[in-house]
Amino acid sequence: MPSARRALCVSIATLGLTVAAPSLAMADAGFQNDSSSAGPEGATLSLIRSHVDDDGNVGYERVTYTAGPEGAGMDRTKSKSE
Repeated sequence: MPSARRALCVSIATLGLTVAAPSLAMADAGFQNDSSSAGPEGATLSLIRSHVDDDGNVGYERVTYTAGPEGAGMDRTKSKSE
């Protein structure tokens, strides 16, 4: 009987791994880029991020920070689809 019990346990474990494998293989996808510059007239930092999650939701964000003799500012563009 121990070998039958062992075979049943192995079968259940194999079934669990077979069912879970596709979800384990699926991963989030994304892109990120950063750039910056500085000089005598000021500085700039730009960030771009794009992301797709496991449910297919897509997001995009671009942020630019600037600072110079006239002051500082931020510009943001953000988009999301569900």
